[in-house]
Amino acid sequence: MVRVKVNDRVVEVPPGTSVMDAVFQAGYDVPLFCSEKHLSPIGACRMCLVRIGLPKRGPDGKPLLNEKGEPEIQWQPKLAASCVTAVAEGMVVDTLSEVVREAQAGMVEFTLLNHPLDCPTCDKGGACELQDRTVEYGLYEKYYQKGPLELPVYTRFEFTRRHEDKHHPLSPFVILDRERCIHCKRCVRYFEEIPGDEVLDFIERGVHTFIGTLDFGLPSGFSGNITDICPVGALLDLTARFRARNWEMEETPTTCALCPVGCGITADTRSGELLRVRAREVPEVNEIWLCDAGRFGHEWADTRRLKTPMVREGGRLREATWEEAFLALKEGLKGAKGEEVGLYLAGDATLEEGLLAAALAESLKTPHLDFQGRTAAPASLYPAATLEDLLRADFALVLGDPTEEAPILHLRLSEFVRDLKPPYRFAHGTPFADLQIKERMPRRTDKMALFAPYRAPLMKWAALHEVHAPGEEREILLALLGEKEGGEAVRKAKEAFERAERPVLILGAGVLQDTVAAERARLLAERKGAKVLAMTPAPNARGLEAMGVWPKEKGAAWDEPGAPYAYYGFVPPEAALKGKRFVVMHLSHLHPLAERHAHVILPAPTFYEKRGHILNLEGRVLPLSPAPIENGEAEGALQVLALLAEALGVRPPFRLHLEAERALKAKKVPEAMGLYAFRTKALRPKEETGNLYLRPTMWKAWQREGKAKEAASAELWVHPETARLEALPEGASVEVETPLGREEARVVHRQDVPKGLYYLSALGPFAGRRFPAQILVPAGGEA
Repeated sequence: MVRVKVNDRVVEVPPGTSVMDAVFQAGYDVPLFCSEKHLSPIGACRMCLVRIGLPKRGPDGKPLLNEKGEPEIQWQPKLAASCVTAVAEGMVVDTLSEVVREAQAGMVEFTLLNHPLDCPTCDKGGACELQDRTVEYGLYEKYYQKGPLELPVYTRFEFTRRHEDKHHPLSPFVILDRERCIHCKRCVRYFEEIPGDEVLDFIERGVHTFIGTLDFGLPSGFSGNITDICPVGALLDLTARFRARNWEMEETPTTCALCPVGCGITADTRSGELLRVRAREVPEVNEIWLCDAGRFGHEWADTRRLKTPMVREGGRLREATWEEAFLALKEGLKGAKGEEVGLYLAGDATLEEGLLAAALAESLKTPHLDFQGRTAAPASLYPAATLEDLLRADFALVLGDPTEEAPILHLRLSEFVRDLKPPYRFAHGTPFADLQIKERMPRRTDKMALFAPYRAPLMKWAALHEVHAPGEEREILLALLGEKEGGEAVRKAKEAFERAERPVLILGAGVLQDTVAAERARLLAERKGAKVLAMTPAPNARGLEAMGVWPKEKGAAWDEPGAPYAYYGFVPPEAALKGKRFVVMHLSHLHPLAERHAHVILPAPTFYEKRGHILNLEGRVLPLSPAPIENGEAEGALQVLALLAEALGVRPPFRLHLEAERALKAKKVPEAMGLYAFRTKALRPKEETGNLYLRPTMWKAWQREGKAKEAASAELWVHPETARLEALPEGASVEVETPLGREEARVVHRQDVPKGLYYLSALGPFAGRRFPAQILVPAGGEA
């Protein structure tokens, strides 16, 4: 450790720490605009200037002492940017002297020269770093007040301020106000360094400089992060723009449950509406980043909600009270045997809900217990790696598309190929200026091999990559096991995997939906002692498996018929609903299949409104906290399953959240952020045939509301030759038969798609599955 004196306090920090983080560690503050956590600092803003001194040393290299016996300090002639200066033993840092305060005040004045000062109409008002820095550092009385009886001068700028384009849309989700931009370059560096998409840059020079892009749209699934890291109101989230002031919104820290990563988010609400979703810093999981689907795809949560129970009378659904719904449950389940009842939870059901469902299924002695999106092979088949294990690994073998299946893995793999390690955790948290990050760091493409059914974005960072047809994962894994010959990329990947000392295996839905491929992946991981990140379609797959939510022998799966009486926490395929005597659906939004088949529909909260815990792909326990969103009479699965038990004449194991938490502790589930290890070898083989492949997508079908409507639309990828034979022109709108009904999709011609196959956006739990293609062309014929 290196000892550094900051003003009057001495701290010990690791070698290579920036002076800025040493200052924060000592309990002081320095202003900054240019740097942000996990971005390489370049000292462009010059706000973090400090005075630095080092001990004078004699010819023998020993420090010279003054008359007090203390090392004599030699101060540097100029102030230094603390974000790019590394600490040294015996260094002294001054952040409080008049010369430092004067320099910082001058930089604030310089930053404000051309700023429009439109705070009353700016959405960033109340959460603006420029406002904070101006209040804390902007007015330095000794410098600005010429005489003791004269008023302070706030600025010496006497010219007309620069005027720029104020409402320039960069994409359907992000708008740029060029007049407010202070040229800190955070957004430019973010795209270069984090997702690796160089889409923004400085254009022109001097006073004419502005941020811009050549084309409309930011070609990245992670563009919304620039609205978080922009220190002023230059980059704004269009889903929340002009909807509320920052101090009017109620902030709820919770967890995103759209994918198995479980990113930390802050849900901002006002008057029962969900106005904005922002990334919340969770260093172990998502750091401070969020994918666009998690950030902008929230407008569905408070749109057209189901707010009261509905019961079927005379063949039609009508609104009812909970008492009437309970009587309908008792009547519909009259005479039902326990083993005839199916309990099917949503893929984002909490650990508490899963534990109650498993206990209730045991009481009923029913084998019909499952959750939406469960794959043929469980995620718990493998020892889980953590995201920090990935950064410490020396080789990553990927079968799937992390960009779509677990988006934050894309950003973690960006760090991985740049040889970045988990940063040191200070008392103030993640370092503000991590000096191991450099600008335009070379990416070591030899550290990653990637195999996917189409050209995935991460292939640009993998020296070994190959596109294969859906279902060929089992052959690739057989070659990786050395039991057959594979292609050149597979052969080299096998050699690299065997040479690696700390490899990590990343598996997508294509492998998990095929029990043969999944078992071969398990053998490959165990042979090398590799840990695995399993990218499941269900966000809480590991957690629900650990709670025992799994179909028993002769039990019907979540997408199969079988149980005459069933509770669904989601909308199942129509094939699973046929022949049912009584169907209870627990939904947040109505669906045509529910209106057609459900006998009782009960209002449910979205994951933004739940209280409980989930388990992410690392096996990490993550907390859910309820945001105050208007949901009428919605109740969680704990209450509804308890009601169902009473209707069946069974005593519910528990019905309150506190009881569920005690039950989790008895099961030795750790507290939030702890790791829960659970392994199983259970497999449920399911034959996958057909020429329609449902490719994984970060966007989900239920997110088609507001600004996200276009982003969450379906695409049908087809090879140009196949498209010509089937008369499917580029851009045509077609309808495709899916398990949940017809899906409208836009035809996209792709050279990387095998001939004779069709790739449809999964937009939900069927990712990685294959079905026979039934495509209706615009003229009404079937292709």
